[in-house]
Parts: sequence; structure tokens; C-alpha cells
Amino acid sequence: MNSCFDAFISYGRADSKAFATKLHDRLVEQGFRVWFDQNDIPLGVDYQKQIDDGLEKSHNFLFIIAPHSINSPYCGLEIELALRRNKRIIPLLQVEQITQETWQQRNPGRPLSEWEDYKAKGKHSSFPNMHPAISKINWVYMREGIDDFEKSFAGLLEILERDRDYVHQHTYLLTKALLWEHHQKQSRYLLVGAERLEAEAWLKFRFQARQPPCEPTDLHCEFICESTKNAENLMTQVFLSYADEDRAFMEKVAKTLRREAITIWTNKTDIKTGVEYGEVINRGIEQADNMVFLISSASLKSVYCHKELTYALSFNKRIIPLLIEEIDPEQISPELRTIQFIKCPQDQDELNYQADMAKLIQIVQEDATYYEQHKLVLTKALKWEQQKRNPSILLRGFDLRLTEAWLKGAKVRSAKSGSTSLSEHPPTALQEEFIAESLKQPPEAALDVFISYSRADSEFARKLNNGLQIQNKTTWFDQESIASGEDFEREIFKGIESCNNFLFIISPHSINSPYCANEVEYAQKLNKRIVTVLYQKVDPKDLHPVLASVQWIDFNNHRGDFFTNFGELTRTLDADPEYIRNHTRLLLKAMEWEREGQDDSFLLRGKNLKTGEEWLAQSANKEPPPTELQVQYLKASQELPKRQVKPRTVLLTSVAVTAFVFAARWFGLLQWAELAAYDHLLRLRPGNEKPDDRFLIVGLDEDSINLLNDKYEPGKGTLPDRALDDLLKVLNKNQPKLIGLDFFRDYAAKPELATRMQQTQNLIAICRSTTEEGGETDRGVKQPPEVPIERVGFADLVLEDGNFARRQNLMQPPDEFCNTLDAFSLVLARRYLEAQGKSFTSPLNEEGTDITGTMQFGNTAIVRLQGKGSGYQNMDQLRGYQTLINFRAPQGDARKFAQVVSLKDVLENRIPAEAIRDRIVLIGYTANTHTAADIWNTPYGDLPGVMLHGQMTSQLLSTVLNARPLIWCWNLWGGTLWILGWSLVGGVIVWQFNRLSHQVSATLAALVLLYIICYGMLAYQSGWIPLVPPAIALLIAGTGVGYFTYRLRHP
Repeated sequence: MNSCFDAFISYGRADSKAFATKLHDRLVEQGFRVWFDQNDIPLGVDYQKQIDDGLEKSHNFLFIIAPHSINSPYCGLEIELALRRNKRIIPLLQVEQITQETWQQRNPGRPLSEWEDYKAKGKHSSFPNMHPAISKINWVYMREGIDDFEKSFAGLLEILERDRDYVHQHTYLLTKALLWEHHQKQSRYLLVGAERLEAEAWLKFRFQARQPPCEPTDLHCEFICESTKNAENLMTQVFLSYADEDRAFMEKVAKTLRREAITIWTNKTDIKTGVEYGEVINRGIEQADNMVFLISSASLKSVYCHKELTYALSFNKRIIPLLIEEIDPEQISPELRTIQFIKCPQDQDELNYQADMAKLIQIVQEDATYYEQHKLVLTKALKWEQQKRNPSILLRGFDLRLTEAWLKGAKVRSAKSGSTSLSEHPPTALQEEFIAESLKQPPEAALDVFISYSRADSEFARKLNNGLQIQNKTTWFDQESIASGEDFEREIFKGIESCNNFLFIISPHSINSPYCANEVEYAQKLNKRIVTVLYQKVDPKDLHPVLASVQWIDFNNHRGDFFTNFGELTRTLDADPEYIRNHTRLLLKAMEWEREGQDDSFLLRGKNLKTGEEWLAQSANKEPPPTELQVQYLKASQELPKRQVKPRTVLLTSVAVTAFVFAARWFGLLQWAELAAYDHLLRLRPGNEKPDDRFLIVGLDEDSINLLNDKYEPGKGTLPDRALDDLLKVLNKNQPKLIGLDFFRDYAAKPELATRMQQTQNLIAICRSTTEEGGETDRGVKQPPEVPIERVGFADLVLEDGNFARRQNLMQPPDEFCNTLDAFSLVLARRYLEAQGKSFTSPLNEEGTDITGTMQFGNTAIVRLQGKGSGYQNMDQLRGYQTLINFRAPQGDARKFAQVVSLKDVLENRIPAEAIRDRIVLIGYTANTHTAADIWNTPYGDLPGVMLHGQMTSQLLSTVLNARPLIWCWNLWGGTLWILGWSLVGGVIVWQFNRLSHQVSATLAALVLLYIICYGMLAYQSGWIPLVPPAIALLIAGTGVGYFTYRLRHP
């Protein structure tokens, strides 16, 4: 915009020359560039043309109001031109009127009658003859001797700065449009690239809540819309169909639409000489989104208008009827009668006209994207059909995906739309067939030719593009390959990347275009084969260095015969096609590889790699050479089969898998599997242990129950009082070490039995605490009243699902029914061991309220089951002081852990005294069928409660007296490190072995080794170490490393 002026000063010399000069000088001091006739009209030129040119190139029109300027015909011409160009006009009031003295000074010797005549014509004042446009504008008051010049000048400066960018763009686009008009509106003078986009945005801009500084002229609007049309391959938004009698109103409508940046097609502007009229009309209809049909008596009678309407309807075009005069509805054709039309009489006032135009514009903009795509697909489909279904014209890539989505959306929306929507304008059968054929084509990563040109040469470029497509060349032509709204430069570069050849049209415009220069440099960067055609003569010295090194094909040869020169172009493009295609294919793959961060999944393999290696060997003697990226890509592809994942990947995978298994254990997801594995290993232990001869189990079996029923009077409890009294007599006579009574008796015994129970100091009884489960309370059972609490232990078992017993609870809080801390088994073991000199150390704190220490007998600690190191993860299950039961199972049968006799045999004195003496005698049910029997599930099958208590007591005695270990577990972190170790084993196996068979064999061997270690630790060291979690970790880690290796080699 350097050739433009900030302001044009219009003034009358008689009144304002000195003032205008002063104003000019002050504005120049402020940095403004001002057109002033005293300085800007060279000698020997047409001064009026010079004035017009200066005014047109000025951003602001400063009109100095004074009587002389108001009445000057020259100033009047300047005002009219400023109004035609929609300039921002800033009136400056300098002189309101002149006096008689002033007039006489300028006109000496003239009679007073002439002054009176002068006044009568109003020439002495600024107001009578003022131009209406000037009178409507708010003036800047600069009256000499009345107004403060500096204050007014500051106001003028504020106006000049207001909306400066918008006004400057107005001037710049006006000069461009005038140049275009001066050159018969040739397309080479239209706007292109970013300049066009900026102009479109400027035209669409609207000022909110205030007046614009200036309005675009009709020439502005036409110029910008024609630039848009040229950029969009001569396609438009509206085809105007009208009768010649309505041309004046049509032009008014056209101007209104252009003001909204809507591109239009009319037979007045879009038909060039030397072409067939009907064919061009049809092409205009095909390439328009909508048809606006001006309904009048003349258009309804017009054969041409009827043909245009019929042709548009055949392609399901949206028709927008505009009723411009009153007509009998019966005269309107049936096709139009069914369409809602807009009433817009030609003779209505401007306000109503604008309201009707607003309705038209709203309809044009409604669903505009759909109708634009409808048009684009239609024109391509027609071109495909006209060229005998040439496959090179079929859609591909982004364009195909976009169009397929449009078709699907059109069908869905048509099904759901109302009468005023898309259901009336569905895709045509030809469009659907064209899209279907495009979808059948194999995807092509590369196209044959990218066409680079200046927009000024669009007509020649379109001719070349059509010719190449007829020759079955797939082309990338921006007017066909870039959807509206896309990033233009990015799509251009993608087009260059995907084409085998870069075709550059040389002309004065293209070699001076920065956009074309960017395209050439990008093609050179990619080592594309560059082919140039000379369209218009240029100075070779002005060529880009890349183009200068290429021999062009001169389309001016052979007397400018296009087809002869075109044949030479096709021969050049067809040279060494296989090498060029592979160049593009490998370039696209290499760029994709680089774009994805050199992801190995994008590398070549198998036949593709072999083809690439052969191409690289050929490239030493061929043009264009490979790029550095292509060489790197092929080298990386060659190294791929030799790759392994990094050790760090193995480590991180193992750590991640360990974390996953850790989390699964933490939340108890693996508890059932770990316990099942524990039970399995426990049962596999050698059965070479001998029964514990410190115990005698007196079992209430079926024979004993029959004896009690026959011989004794039924009592209140399980065992009649007289029968229990007889049993205690027999046992006491043989001096057992302890007697454990595994029956609940919370009622008073008969006197004789009560006395005996009180006197039998080695009698240990049981009670049961109250429990709650599922919202229901199971009331506890108190100990026998005759037995003091010191000789009572709780019989509560810690059970799991299915009444399964694996754990022994040694201590738990007392309650009102079972007021003891110690378990039945602990009371028995403690009395026995203390008699052996093994002192008991309680794990309770000093207050006796919480378990804080370790339970010990002498120096032997009783292992406590706590924390999440074992297979148990629910801490609620491990309340109290618990340990795992290390079952004694001679010959694999836990029932054989001690000698078992029946209660009947004891009562009938059939048991030798030595079998009782100094032993712990436990009395309880062994019958499985009795309703009162307590039978519990264990890893070794069902066990009566009395035997379960015996096992628990036996393991305590054996631990303290015989160093038979209790079952122990690692803590949480010990188990986690164990899992991590096996996770690493799984990962390393897959990392080290390449063959799947070797990986499977090694993994199975590792699992067997893990199984053996876990079994050995439990069988010979009583250590329960994790089996299931490390096995899972090993398998998942191996699978993970295998997956990463596979992705590395076979993505």
C-alpha cells in the first residue's frame, strides 16, 4: 500500500488555498502521506486524470467547506468520484460565507449588481448549494477566528486513525479492482492466495453497533467474488436465471448477493465470445450450488429460462424462486409452483427489498456446506461420464473419504428431513455411481502429476489438467484437490509429497509468485522430478535457480499448437515411470516413518524391503536421486530383523507386570487361587510323620451314641450327666495329663457330676463367643458353671467359605458369653508346656487390651499370620493372634494324627491304662451322621472338631518341644521381590530365545522349577511362599516382552 495516500485534500483555491496548505503541512508533520494538487500534479499530464488517480488511491477524502469549493464544478467532480468509490469523506468547515468586501477584492471594478446576483445564486455561502452527501456528514469545525484549530486538528487525527486497517484495505482493494477493470477484467489480475482470503474476510466483516467508515463499492464486491470464483475453478454459489426484460433487476440482485460475498453466475458476465451458448449455460448450472429463478411474466414465457430450470431440476439442484411481479399462480409452471418462493416486487421500496434479500441470503447460506459438496461431486461425476468413465478422474484419498461421508450423511438427513430441507435435493444416481466406482478402486498412495502455477494462469492450468486426465494421468490440481476450509499450504505440500512429477507452468506471474517459489523449493527438498512448461515468455535470468537448471517444454513452439506441445510433455512424464513411482512410494513411507517418530512399525519388510534395496542400487545412475531421509529409512528397514527390545524394556515390563500382580494380590483377586495352590501343596507333603502319642481322642461315634441311648437316661446336653460322670471316673483313675471336653455345657450339672468336675483340676472346657454374620447374630455359649474360667478356652474356629479351616486362632477379645482370651487349644498347650517348664509369654500389651508382641513358650516364638505377605489379603480375616495349621497327617490322613478310641470302649474299660496315662485326652464327636456333630472342611478333607482342636494343640506342643516348625510366610515386600524375580525370568526367556518353541520350552521349565521350589519349601521347611502370583507374572511378562518384540519386528 506504499503507493496509496492517507488523505486527499479537496478545496477551492479562492477561499482555502492558504488553509489547505497549512493543513497539508501539519498532516505531513504527523507522518501522513497527503495528496495535494499543489505538489502532486506533474507538468504535462492530464490534471483531471491525475486528480482522479490520486483520489482513488487515497484512504480519506478531506473536503474543505467554503463557498468557493461548494460552488466549484471541479470540487463537485471530486465529491462525485469520492462517492462512487465509497471513500471515507471528512468535511472540514473553514468558511461559512464571504462578505461583499472579500468579493470586491477578488472582483475589482465589478458593479454591486453582480454581487447581488452572486448572492441570489447562493455562491457567497457554503450552505445553499452544498452537495447533499456533504450536508449529511458530521463536520470538523475549523473556522478561522472562531474554532480552536489545534483542538479541531486533534479531532481530525482521531478520525484518520479510527478503523484505519479497514479503510486502508478498502483503498488497496479498490486500486486492485480498478486495475482489473482497466484490463477488461482479465483473470490474471484477480486476487490469489492469502491476499484473496484476507479480501473475503474484509468483505464479510460487519461493524457492530456503529456505522462503518466506508462501504465496499459494487466493484469491490464483484472483484473479490470473481477472485473467489477463479480460485474455485469457476464454480459459484448462485446461478441467476432470468428473462432479458428483467436484466436491470437481476443486476440489482446480483450486487446485493456479491455484497454478502456470495459468488454468482450470470449470462452477462460469464459467457465469453467464441463458445457455444447452451453448453456454457449448462456448465454454469452444474457448477452452482443453487439456482435463483426470477419469476416474471417474461421469464415464464422464456424458452431459455424453462430449459435452465429443467436442467437444474435434473441434477436435484436447490431452486430458490424470487417472485418479482404479481402473476396468476396458474401461469407458474408445476415445477416452480411446488417450491416456496420469496415475494420481491421490482417496484417496492428499498427497505422492503432489503428485507426480502435477507430471506434469500438466509436460504443460500442454510446447509451451504451440503450444497457445495453436492455441486463438487456432480461436476466431477459429469466430467468422469463425459470422458468415458476415465478412472484417473475418480475420487481418491482425502477427497474420497470426504465425499463418502457426505453421501452417507445425505442419505441419513434425507430420511429425517422435512419438506424444506435436504430430502428434496438428494444425490443423483450418477453421483452415487461415481462414488461407488471410486470406492472400488484400489487406494493409490501416489498421483502422477502435481501442477504448480500462478492463479493468473488458471485457464491454461485447467486446460493442462484436463488434458493430463484424458491421458489417464492422475493429477493433483488445487482447484480440485483442496476442500474449502483446509490449511492451504499444508494441503499443497501434501500434494507435492504424493505426486511422482512436479509440473511447473512458467509465466511472468508464476516466477514472481512467492507461493510458487515455496512449492518449487519444497519439491527440490524432496528430490522430486521437476518438469517445466513455458506458457509465456520470460527472461531466463529471472527464473528460480531450481527451474533454471531444467529444460523447459515450450508451449509457444509449433505456432503455439497446444496438442503438439502436449505430446512432448506426456513423453517426458512417461520416461522411467517405475523408478519415479518407487521414488515417491519410498518417500511417502519414509516421511510417514519420520512423522511417527521413526516408529519401527512403519519400516519395510519382506518383498517391499527387497524392492527398496533394488531401487536404491539403481539410483546411483538415475535422476532424481534419493533423499537423505529415504536412505535412512531403507537402512533402518535393513536393520529391523536383527533388532531386540532393549534390556530396559524387559526390566520395565517385568516391573509393570509385578505392579499389576501386586495390585491384584492387594485387592484379594488372587486369594482363592493362592489358597487352592497352598492346599494342593500341603496334601502332597510326605506322609511319613508318626502319630502324636501325647494325645488320645475319645470319640463319640455311632456305637457310643447307641450305648448312651440304651444305657443312660437322656439329659439336657449332648452327653448325659451320668455318662460324663462315669467317663471322668474312668479317665481320672488312669491319670491323664489333661482332659479336654469338646462339648458345650452352659447349664448346671447334677450334684455328683458337679462335684467331680470341680475336683478334676486337669479338666479343660469350652465356650463360644457371640458372632455376627450377614446382619444376623449367633449368640455365644458359656462354659460349664462348675469349671472356672482359668480352665476354659474358646472353641471358635476361623472359617472361610464352605466352613473351611486352615488357620488357628490363639487369642481373641473376650465377651459376656465367653470371657476368656485364650483358645481351647492354647489353654491345653499352655498347661501342658508350663508343666514341662516352658514359661508362657503373652503377646498382649501391659494393659492387656491389644496384641503388640509375639507369643512365646520358653524361647520358642509362635509364628503369627499377619500382613499381606501370605495369600490372605483381607485383614479382617486375620484378627486376633492367628497362625496356619501345620497338619500332622501320617500316611496323608489328618485323622490319624493321634490314637482314636470310642467313648463306648472307655466306659466299658476296654482301653489300657497306659493309653490314657500322661496323655492329653480330648473328648468329642467323631460320628459324621449325628445332628450335633461338628465336621469341618480342611485341606485334608473333612475333620471332626475334636480332631481339629487336637491338631492345633499338637502343633503347638511339637513346635516347642520337638522343634517342628509352624508354617511361615514372607512379608509383603519379600513376596513382591520373589514375584519380580520370576517376572524377570519370564521376560528374559522371551528376550533371549528367538524361536517360539524354545520360548515355550524354557517357560515350561521355569514353571516346573517354580513349582518344585514352592513345594520343597512347604514340604521340608514349612514355608508358604507364593506360587500362583509369580507364575502369572512369569507368563504375563513373557507375553509382554514377546508382544513388544513382535511389534518391533512385525508391527
